[in-house]
Amino acid sequence: MPKKRTSDKKFADVVAAIEAAEGSDPVEGGRSPASSGELVDEQGCLWTKSRGPLDVRLVKRLVRGADEMIVGEGAGEVLRPVPGEEREAAWVLIKDGLDTAGSGTWTYQAYEFHSEDGRTLLYVEEFC
Repeated sequence: MPKKRTSDKKFADVVAAIEAAEGSDPVEGGRSPASSGELVDEQGCLWTKSRGPLDVRLVKRLVRGADEMIVGEGAGEVLRPVPGEEREAAWVLIKDGLDTAGSGTWTYQAYEFHSEDGRTLLYVEEFC
């Protein structure tokens, strides 16, 4: 039986030698708001994720009742605020693409965020 070949490098040395892929640093914005759990809007308000992905019925309620609504296009790369008068039109576009239990064909996932002053944000993340 042949002898096992031993390496002169330790696992930690190999890992340390691997360079991080460009754009993968979470500090530089490599993670979506849904993944990181935080979102800073155009006004500089910090929103913290409280729950999600959300059920379709809850999303419909938040479309009408949330203080703010943002669609994260391209898995959160571009944040697009949705004004109140455009929410119903946005709902028509996203409702059939929401993640529903076991469908496997979703295009959107919705999350609820809250600000420090108690306001609610509906964040809808779009996937390609």
